[in-house]
Amino acid sequence: MALPITFLLGLFVLAGAAVAGCARNQNRIRKLSIAVAAGAIAVLLVCDLLPEVVEGAQELGWPKVLLGIVAGVGLLAALDRFLPEPPGPTPGGHAHDTALHVSIAATIALSLHNIVEGMSVYATATEDLALALMLAFGIGVHNVPMGMIVYAGVSDQPVGKRVAVLSTAALSTFVGGLIMRAMRGTIDEGIVAFMITLTVGLLLYILVFELLPHLLHAHDRRQAMLGFLVGAAPVFIGVSLTGMAA
Repeated sequence: MALPITFLLGLFVLAGAAVAGCARNQNRIRKLSIAVAAGAIAVLLVCDLLPEVVEGAQELGWPKVLLGIVAGVGLLAALDRFLPEPPGPTPGGHAHDTALHVSIAATIALSLHNIVEGMSVYATATEDLALALMLAFGIGVHNVPMGMIVYAGVSDQPVGKRVAVLSTAALSTFVGGLIMRAMRGTIDEGIVAFMITLTVGLLLYILVFELLPHLLHAHDRRQAMLGFLVGAAPVFIGVSLTGMAA
């Protein structure tokens, strides 16, 4: 039962994508998704990942923790050359290319994060199924806005690209479960801690260099604030539920 749970977690990402896909005004959804992404990632970093980094520092030591964060930032900075680049000097006015850029970057960071989460759910499910279901629900809730973010940027891309991006995001927790199964439920804690620090670096890059500049230049501040709260609220609920299950 442990592996199917990690597979079903991908449905939460697809649910978020479905919400974004059902919206009539796709250009508005792309703009809103930038604010949603900022809220979701900010809460995920502050309430979930940074406490795990502090805990992981006991396993790795702070030099390796900082190295992992810098490596995550550097990885996306390097990949930035190959991601679609939003044109022009005013970020607030280019919803299409900006959303695609953020969507691909977010998929990379989300996938790495969800691999770790899938490993955690699998390990918990082998010990206590009820606890694993609660943990999975908490993780799933904060994946809904991430699904919106991922879909918003690829909504008008060719079907093959949409399927590839959404499948990568949706199946990442299942990959984590497969890794744990292959490792027979055990894996080096140092590796997991380093993956978390790498994820923090990836998300910090997206938040600071991709999202915040666009929020600061947003023409509609009320919409930007609403989007931020829409992204932050479910992630906060999901992190709280995950903490109760841990």
